[in-house]
Amino acid sequence: DERKDLLNINIEDLSKFYDVSKLICSMYGNVAKNEKGATLSNNANNFVNKYTTLNNDCNIKGTVRSKIFSTLSTDYDNIKNECKDAQCSNFPILPAIKTTQNATNGPKQASETISITNSIKTSSQTSEVTSSSSSIGNKLFTVLSIFGAIAFFLGISYKYSLFGRRKRAQKQYLREKIKNIKKRMNH
Repeated sequence: DERKDLLNINIEDLSKFYDVSKLICSMYGNVAKNEKGATLSNNANNFVNKYTTLNNDCNIKGTVRSKIFSTLSTDYDNIKNECKDAQCSNFPILPAIKTTQNATNGPKQASETISITNSIKTSSQTSEVTSSSSSIGNKLFTVLSIFGAIAFFLGISYKYSLFGRRKRAQKQYLREKIKNIKKRMNH
């Protein structure tokens, strides 16, 4: 059901999250490359500014929006936990996720805000939470490694089979030649 919600998100709403997602990816890249200086700090400030702008935007509605915000804040908290240097201590704090409250479903979304806030607090307390982007990267690396190993072994077996055929053909040719020479000598 959650996958259907994510697939049914409006493309205009999804495009608004592109810059924020791009910033979080570059922050993961900075941490992975151990570049924890001004670049990471600038990316963090830009991320929080764009995150706040999107959070205040009333045109993006629904639970899919909440899930995306929750994932982004979890990733941001994971980066803060991985980067505990003095240079990373000045990361700005993300604002709480806002939900738009309509007259028909106000209490439902208010409880949703509370549950999202609680899940964010819980996820920020556990430092062993892996982010979705890093787990996707690990899975992608594993799959590509498997395909690479398969291609390597298929290449070796192909090369060996060609070498074996050539050698067998040469042996057969030499046997025929020896038989012909023996026949000529006997007659």
